[in-house]
Amino acid sequence: MAHHTLTLNYGPDWSFHPDKDVLPVKKGDTISFQLGTAPPNSRFKITANDPASFSPAEVSDSTKVTVVKAVDSVFRCQLFDPAGNLLSRKDQDGVHTKPVDT
Repeated sequence: MAHHTLTLNYGPDWSFHPDKDVLPVKKGDTISFQLGTAPPNSRFKITANDPASFSPAEVSDSTKVTVVKAVDSVFRCQLFDPAGNLLSRKDQDGVHTKPVDT
């Protein structure tokens, strides 16, 4: 079981995405998210498109996610300013998970 750390960066075109486009995962792997380039005091939310395959299915500000079932899926990424206003494009696709053979 591997632990993956993804760094989330905010771009000048309102994009907000991790430093990897595709993440190979196995059941039992963990994924954590950390904020990289972003406005000061920003907060983020990451939501799994396949909530039954990840626990928890939604995280905010660096909570660890466990892969319950390795599936081909996508996480949505959102970035908010300190007042809770959305800075990124709404429900922007983030990392794409791909199951790998054990």
